[in-house]
Amino acid sequence: MKKNVFYLFIALELFVMFSFTFVNASITYPEPTALKYINDYNSVIDLSTKEYLIAVGNELEAKTGAQEVVVIIDSLKGEDLNNYTNELFRTWGIGQKDKNNGLLIFLSIKDRKWRVEVGTGLEGILPDIYTARVMDSVAKPKFVGGNYSLGIKEVYSIFASDIAKETGVTLNKNENIKLQDKGNIVVNKTTALFWSILFVVFIIFDFIFNRGKITFFIMSIAFWSGRHGGGGFGGKNDGGSGGGGFGGMGGGSSSGGGSSGGW
Repeated sequence: MKKNVFYLFIALELFVMFSFTFVNASITYPEPTALKYINDYNSVIDLSTKEYLIAVGNELEAKTGAQEVVVIIDSLKGEDLNNYTNELFRTWGIGQKDKNNGLLIFLSIKDRKWRVEVGTGLEGILPDIYTARVMDSVAKPKFVGGNYSLGIKEVYSIFASDIAKETGVTLNKNENIKLQDKGNIVVNKTTALFWSILFVVFIIFDFIFNRGKITFFIMSIAFWSGRHGGGGFGGKNDGGSGGGGFGGMGGGSSSGGGSSGGW
């Protein structure tokens, strides 16, 4: 009995350790939301603008393969802007893997900073000096006045048109997409806590009725998977995470090209 209690303690200890690693990773680099093209973690973009961005982003990807993604967070919490956005771009895998035709428009509200991260396949269409000029002349005045929706909408539309024109297609920008006002449709902390508690309960019952056989089996798989490059718990997904109802990212990458600024 004492031996089983000891094993139960070790299992719970490992669970807490893995959970802590996973939570920290998700806080630093959040998962893409189900809206895919607009990931507003600070709730500053209005519903009609979200619908417009999704419609244009969806049409752009369908006609050119390029993925234009907006990410808005509350704060960088001391992280370097360029490093954060480049790693976020790579972790999500924005753009097609074989073309690297992704575009990330990033805002950190409390830091009052923006960055446009461009995949290598789009650098000829959207050079750094051009994206900086568009952001400073079009978006920045709106950001200063607190109108993030209009600022993002206008620059998103401009960049989408640039990509479409270069690839020889025309965007109608009138696709009818209606969303319920439920934010980003992401897994919240309450859901995560529920599954964590459920997992702990499962471990306890496994030790009581099955001497922990299932728990040890799962732990052994996780251990050997981690040793042989399987990713383990809390690992970054270099191929990009799924974007929900509008499909996933394509596994694209960026060499760090882009522009940055503030307001």
